Amino acid sequence: MDSDNRLQIIIKSIPGILLMLAIAVFTRGAADFGFPQWPGVESFFAINDFTKWFLIDILHLNYVLLCIITGMLIRNVLSVPNWAVTGIKTSSLFIKLGVILLGSMYSVVDVARLGGTGIIIVLVFVFLTILFTLWLAQKMDLDPTAAALLSAGTAICGVSAIIAAAPAVRAKTTDVVFSIATILSFGLVFLFVFPIIGTLVGLTPHQFGIWAGTGILNSGQILAACLAFDPETAEHASTSLKTGQIYNLIRVIFLPFVVLILAVFASRSAHYEEDDININTSLSSRFPVFVIGFLAMVFLTSFGLLGQTSPPSPELIFIRKLYSWFFAIGLTGLGMQISFSELRKAEGKPLAVGAAAAVFKAVLALIVVILFINE
Repeated sequence: MDSDNRLQIIIKSIPGILLMLAIAVFTRGAADFGFPQWPGVESFFAINDFTKWFLIDILHLNYVLLCIITGMLIRNVLSVPNWAVTGIKTSSLFIKLGVILLGSMYSVVDVARLGGTGIIIVLVFVFLTILFTLWLAQKMDLDPTAAALLSAGTAICGVSAIIAAAPAVRAKTTDVVFSIATILSFGLVFLFVFPIIGTLVGLTPHQFGIWAGTGILNSGQILAACLAFDPETAEHASTSLKTGQIYNLIRVIFLPFVVLILAVFASRSAHYEEDDININTSLSSRFPVFVIGFLAMVFLTSFGLLGQTSPPSPELIFIRKLYSWFFAIGLTGLGMQISFSELRKAEGKPLAVGAAAAVFKAVLALIVVILFINE
């Protein structure tokens, strides 16, 4: 792509980005931009003790979920204007930029401590989910390529994993569509249900972060659920977000290895000739580059290059506000890309297998967290 085309895409993206920002300001408030007169929609939910308890403390309807809900309403009730489509597609970029800046919350010691336990838990759940999904798909006589896609989506990181695995397992377009619709449907349910269940069973923010980072299907939904359960402010760093994202990043790092395994499985199950097997995946091409940016921020923080961490320096406070806005913009765009008509495409065997795998993973992860994870 030449520089002129890149510039045209950037210019076309600006209106959609401004629309996402406007919705984020509407839900979150404008105090950070010097307009404290608009505190955000969430403030109106605290008009009395009951509404605060039910809407905020139980349902967790803070700005994070409100950004997603508002985006969904625009997409499905009003429809997204054509001039905003290109910009809305950048929502994942904002989420990844936010995750990179999120590295400023950690030190090398934090990553080593959380990551050591996380690798074991994530590895167990990744391969348990894959084995369960493939076993159930075989029992229900589901096509091997469709089974491989659902395994990637439920075990790793939802839609991103399905898209990454599709060419490697030679998936048909219909398999991709059904798998994505299934993952998005249950991921959307989990996004709203997890914070409520976490509150009712009394999970701590740390426990909830592990549960969400292990049990929720899509990366953006993990982020949203953690921020809904344990909101982030300039004065309070979200423990759920801090823990959940480490577990999610570990899952994402395993993506190229899982794609390779599923490619071999699908090829053998479909009885392809040896010289006809096209795995079409390399570890380098599918490694999530934004993880490197995250680790770079961790090292900058660990060596004090961003100032003191306790209390946080002005630089860290600014970074914290910045990634919170990146998340708000990105999650708004995520909501504007959720189409109910697309979700209805989940049907038949793929829906049954994907639903069973998603519930199996979520319930088992919750049991493990309650029984074995302490502060």
